[in-house]
Amino acid sequence: MADFTASLAVRNAGATFNLLAMQDSQTVAMDVADERFALLIENNNDSVAVNTATITIAPGGFLANVLGTLSVDVADGGSCKTIALEGARFKSTASKITVGCSVTQSGTVSSVKMGIVKLP
Repeated sequence: MADFTASLAVRNAGATFNLLAMQDSQTVAMDVADERFALLIENNNDSVAVNTATITIAPGGFLANVLGTLSVDVADGGSCKTIALEGARFKSTASKITVGCSVTQSGTVSSVKMGIVKLP
């Protein structure tokens, strides 16, 4: 599994990022110890069957990991959610974060898209 690549946001400017299809478990490479970043999630599963996507971010290897796993639900039908995170809680000692995705009912994980932006 290849790491997702994060885009860099610059103050008072726009940041270009790609929304890529998620997998059950995906890693994102991070290069600064206590950086802050945002996950941009879009759930394109059909809303007829109530295909809610659950995004989980595993705790990392630093002091704030005692706060545990973060779990965020994203409604179906093209709904979007931004999840702001900090490296002190979620980054592993290998400089990665691990993001999981599951979908209820008959939805597919590949219909959930994720983009990552490093915040200034």
